[in-house]
Amino acid sequence: MSSNVASGSERRNAIADSGIRIIARDGVRALTHRAVDREAGIPQGSTSYHAKTRLALLELIVDALAARSKADTDELADSLNTTFEPERRLGIDELAAQLAGLVETLASRRDDMRARYALLLELDDAPHLRAKLTAESAVHAIAHQVSASALAAAGLPSSDAHVEELIALTDSLVFYRTAINETASPQGTLTAYLHGIAST
Repeated sequence: MSSNVASGSERRNAIADSGIRIIARDGVRALTHRAVDREAGIPQGSTSYHAKTRLALLELIVDALAARSKADTDELADSLNTTFEPERRLGIDELAAQLAGLVETLASRRDDMRARYALLLELDDAPHLRAKLTAESAVHAIAHQVSASALAAAGLPSSDAHVEELIALTDSLVFYRTAINETASPQGTLTAYLHGIAST
């Protein structure tokens, strides 16, 4: 029985991965159950078995994207926690390097990011799904908490406004790396921003 559960979980993961690739390459409107079956190399009807409607298929894909973003944010939190030393302030350059690493990690998953941006534009009629990819998501709540702690550890202003600015800047840098210039370094921009708020 556990074998069947694992098999079903692996199949759903394959369906989500294939759906993400289709959206990233061809757009949300190209997403169909049949197209996912072909992309995943699975028997026709398999996607419909695991996601009976188009909305269910979109939800499976959005959940996969949200879970990956949460894992990245959790990893950043762990990394920052190991960097924090109670007796010394976190340096601005150190913080900028940590945040730049997150930007580069996210941007390296180009298909995930392209699919996320495409879905944000297409899911106006499914607000409960769109919320999982925006500031209303659990991922955003974790990112807010991590960013506030990181700014405070660096002795920088950590009001809600400053935290939201930093999250918006980081997300914009991911978009820039994904859609415009894959080789652009985010660290200089992040360092300049952090030094800027340090002087206010």
